[in-house]
Amino acid sequence: MIMDKTPLYKYPAAYARENGELEAYRASHKANIACRDAIDAAIRDNYRDNCLSPDAAKQVIAEFGFDRTLYVLANTVREKDWDGRIDYRSKEWARTIPIFDDSDGFGGNRNREFVVDQSHPGLVDLFVKQARREYLLSLPLTKEDIKAEAHKILAQFQDAREPNSPEGTHYMAKVSPDFMARASSKDQGRLMKELPFPSLSLSTLKDRKGVFAFISKDEDRFHPPRRGRASVRDKLQNTPAAPKPPKPGKKKEMEL
Repeated sequence: MIMDKTPLYKYPAAYARENGELEAYRASHKANIACRDAIDAAIRDNYRDNCLSPDAAKQVIAEFGFDRTLYVLANTVREKDWDGRIDYRSKEWARTIPIFDDSDGFGGNRNREFVVDQSHPGLVDLFVKQARREYLLSLPLTKEDIKAEAHKILAQFQDAREPNSPEGTHYMAKVSPDFMARASSKDQGRLMKELPFPSLSLSTLKDRKGVFAFISKDEDRFHPPRRGRASVRDKLQNTPAAPKPPKPGKKKEMEL
C-alpha cells in the first residue's frame, strides 16, 4: 500500500484564499475525505463477531499516516459531541486537537464533509481508541512513563499476599504490554534501576503471555522506589549563584 503523502492543511478555505494556498487546501480536503472513506471501509471490513480487529486502525494509518488519521477522527468526534455513544475521554482528547471553523458561502460547514458517518458511533469510538493507542506506541518512553510503570509493578508486588510465582519462590508482577512494546533495552534497564530490589529480574513464563518482573520472596516489598540521581545540569541549575562581591564605593574626600 502506498501512503498518501498529501500535506495536512489545517486552515480554513477563507484563509487559504487570502494567502494564495487554495491548491494546498483543496488537496488536503480531498485527502481528508478519502481518509474518512478508508476509516468507514476499515471498520466494515474488520468488524466480526462483535469485535473490531486491531488491524482496522493500522491499515488506515499505513495509508494516511498518523497526522491525517487522527485529524479526521478528532473532527468526527467534535462534530458528534452530542452523541452519548462516544466515550467522554475520546471527546476530551478531540478537544485538544486544533480544528478551525470552515464555513462556506452558504453557511454550511465544510468540516462536516469528512466526518466518519457511515459507521456506528460506538465502533467509531473503538477505532479512535485503537488509533490513539497506535500513536502512543510509536512514541519513545519518557522518564515519567518509566517511573509510572515502576510504581505499578511495586503495587503488584505489595498487593500479593504470598509468593505468586509458579514455584512459589518469588513474587511476580506483569509488566504492561504497552510499556514493553515501546521500551528499548535501555528503558528496561532504567525501569530496573527505579525498583529497589537486588534480586529483581525480568523474564517470560511458559504458557503465559507477556513479560514479568520477579523478586525473591525474601525481599522487603515495601521499600519505596529509588530516587533518581540528579544530573550535573540539574545540580548546576539548582545551585544558588555565588554572591557577587560588592562594588567598591567611591571614597569621599575628607572634609576640611
